[in-house]
Amino acid sequence: MYHGLDAQLLPSAPLAFPMVMYNGTFETNETPGLQDYLKAIQARKLLVLCFLLAGVALAYLFTSGRTAEYEAGARVLVAPSPVRSSNSANLPKPNLETEREILASEAVAQVVSSAVVGADQPREILRDLDVEFRTGSEVLSLSYQSPDPRVSAQVVNGFANTYVQQRVTETNAFYEAESSALRVGVDSVNEQIVAIDSDLSRIEREIANVDPTDDASTSQLDTLRAERTVQAGQRSQLTAERIRIQNSLRDLQQQQQGRSVAAAVLELADPPTSPVGLGERLLWIVGGLLGLIAGIIAAFVADRLDTTAREESDVELAVGQSVVGSIPPFSFGTVRGAASLVMLSSNTSTRVQRAQESFRRLRTSIQYISTSDSIHSFLVTSSQPAEGKSTISANLAVALAQAGNTVVLVSADMRRPTIETLFGIRNNSGLSTYLGDQEATFPPVISIGIDNLALIPSGPSPSNPGELLGSTAFRELIIQLEATYDIVIVDSPPVLSAADAPAAAPSLGGVLLVVDSKRTDTETLLKVRSDLERAGARIVGSLLNKDGSRSTKFWSRRDRYAYERASAQLSR
Repeated sequence: MYHGLDAQLLPSAPLAFPMVMYNGTFETNETPGLQDYLKAIQARKLLVLCFLLAGVALAYLFTSGRTAEYEAGARVLVAPSPVRSSNSANLPKPNLETEREILASEAVAQVVSSAVVGADQPREILRDLDVEFRTGSEVLSLSYQSPDPRVSAQVVNGFANTYVQQRVTETNAFYEAESSALRVGVDSVNEQIVAIDSDLSRIEREIANVDPTDDASTSQLDTLRAERTVQAGQRSQLTAERIRIQNSLRDLQQQQQGRSVAAAVLELADPPTSPVGLGERLLWIVGGLLGLIAGIIAAFVADRLDTTAREESDVELAVGQSVVGSIPPFSFGTVRGAASLVMLSSNTSTRVQRAQESFRRLRTSIQYISTSDSIHSFLVTSSQPAEGKSTISANLAVALAQAGNTVVLVSADMRRPTIETLFGIRNNSGLSTYLGDQEATFPPVISIGIDNLALIPSGPSPSNPGELLGSTAFRELIIQLEATYDIVIVDSPPVLSAADAPAAAPSLGGVLLVVDSKRTDTETLLKVRSDLERAGARIVGSLLNKDGSRSTKFWSRRDRYAYERASAQLSR
């Protein structure tokens, strides 16, 4: 038997890998921290990016489809006015609710509509006009929106000026009407006084013509004197009334001159330069931020609902054994044929160097397991197809051979053989022909040009591959290979796709279960583990393929990659 490792280089005590037993339940962190959010974002960065772009796109569609509205504003002071007041001497504060209705009336809108070029009809103008006031103030605030900034300023200024002009006109008209009425009253009293003065002059002339010595004229004289007294009293009353009216007129004129204007424009609007609401760029930024937040939430929710075994702890809990190796993705696309043999690649890219270093660490783990537990044959399988078991089997075999171990790689996936494609060999005969031929004495082991590495092809696809792998002939073949080579690597079909792997597993020393961190969930691993253990297989470890957990720490990439590249070059 060939021994690829010097016994003196092995530890004095066998190194046992820790057993992680699954207790049937997964413990989850109910209070996720910042690290959990960062992992969720990193794992689903494309989802976050899609939400971000969707937010920006929606904001762009919103801004491109909307009509920009420009808002202009003006302010009007409303002072007390005798119009519609019962007491012109002591005027109350104006009722701004009433004044707002007057300002926003259709009559005012009609004036503005006819004066402003490009303005809408009166009712349409009133729809976009807003008049507000604060309780306790005497100021009306006007605002108007229009797609044309010039029109918006002209309309709101038109409402302010028209209202003020109307209120001042009404007030002046009130004072003019009151003054005219008082003047008419003065004129009427003067006319009555003139008539009385005429009567008094007549009475005085008649009294002067009466002979006071004539007894017959005594009675006439008394009558004239009594009439004079009455007329003089009436004249005194009219004189007092004239004085009262003249005083009222003077007071009204003084009141008109002493009071402030009934309304005044405090502020007129200039044409606005920016539309109402947020600008286009700001809306794009807001849309992007909202999309980013929604993407982060969606990524975290998807992460919490996802049962995929993405991390080593998830795999160890489900499988019940330690993860003996983590293989990072080493290609941007699907690699087929010899390009998948990364251990034979001379590519110096960071991805390839990392993958090679991962297989070397896996090789060390397999060597420790082989030495400590005296296991020399390993069945490499997975739960379902396309998880990378054949690629890992081939690269692991090459890595072990490069370290000086004599290795035989058995292609036991007789349903869909892949190992032959990777190494570019024919598959005319192999394992299936050997197990089906009772007279065969030794399997068709072929050399593939790699030191310390031999290969047994799968051979033509038989009708009963499960029976062949579970036969005594296969068990004896494994015993014979273990006696000839240091390590036997057997690539088998997925456990859930066929019964081949559970049938072959008891004939080998241990099972290595390949887990795709992007698609294999824990429930699937639990079923695979149950099927293998029920068949009598011994799971000695699991391999986490396409492991992206190392790339979550952005700040440590550069130094780690440089160190991995240097280590990989020294290992050649």
